Amino acid sequence: MDITILIAFVAGLLSFLSPCVLPLIPSYLSFVSGVQFQELTTGTGNRRLVFFRTLFFVFGFSIVFVVLGLLFSGPALLFSGATRWINLVAGLIVILLGFNIMFDLVATLNMEKRLHMGTRPASMAGAVVVGMAFGAGWSPCIGPILASILFLAGSTGETGRAALLLAVYSLGLGAPFLAAGLAFTRVSTYLNRIKKHFGTIKTISGLFLIAIGLLIALGRFQQINGVLATAGTGLTTWSEAVPRRADLVFGGIALTLALLHPVLRVVRRRPVLRPVGTTVSVLLLLLALSQFAGWFDLGPMIGSWLLFQGI
Repeated sequence: MDITILIAFVAGLLSFLSPCVLPLIPSYLSFVSGVQFQELTTGTGNRRLVFFRTLFFVFGFSIVFVVLGLLFSGPALLFSGATRWINLVAGLIVILLGFNIMFDLVATLNMEKRLHMGTRPASMAGAVVVGMAFGAGWSPCIGPILASILFLAGSTGETGRAALLLAVYSLGLGAPFLAAGLAFTRVSTYLNRIKKHFGTIKTISGLFLIAIGLLIALGRFQQINGVLATAGTGLTTWSEAVPRRADLVFGGIALTLALLHPVLRVVRRRPVLRPVGTTVSVLLLLLALSQFAGWFDLGPMIGSWLLFQGI
């Protein structure tokens, strides 16, 4: 598994959960789709229109982010002999951005440069333009995280890798947008619960950036990939050497995860049957039974995932 790809995806999710994006989701969706806010919140609006306009909106900011990734990878190619110093400077900047998210140390880093549009888009192409405007406007919360992924992309010195990282970052940011566009009334319930934890999200985001900065500055990403590859090989070899024991271990893990949702719901004295949680629990239960019966083997699958190094 290429750890940088996972980091880029998590960074996109953290950007979505930031205080300057999450509370504005209804406004973004209403503006992009042209559906009135009341229709959006009550679920009476045109769901297909909302989803496809949101899809093109996500496509718009993805274009901007991928282009930025290509631009940031250029200097690394021109100064490949100074890679160590480039990584050191980029890492220190990312660490500073992480501390700034947590403590607001430098006010100028929180300057917002967002392009505001006064008229709603009248077509799918218009939604793409709005998405590009969203991507071009680095808001206080998205800016540091996005900048960190750009520095990470630049440190690779490969244009293809840089484009891939920013595409995965866009996927992490865009997937919740698409989920909200597809079923806003249901998703909004979960989003409202998250709002109470903005302080924790800021702390996690800051620590996340500090960790990325340290890895960039020390040039340790390749070593982490090597450790994961070794773990993948070892896991595959072990599961093939003792298949019955592997079935019991992985089946037990899947069964534990399957029981986690209903047990927590019972402890909290809440209804056990919930659409998402129940579906996940049932799938995990089926996976556990398949593993116990020897019909399915998680070991080689997880090992192959850990060995995957991206495109």
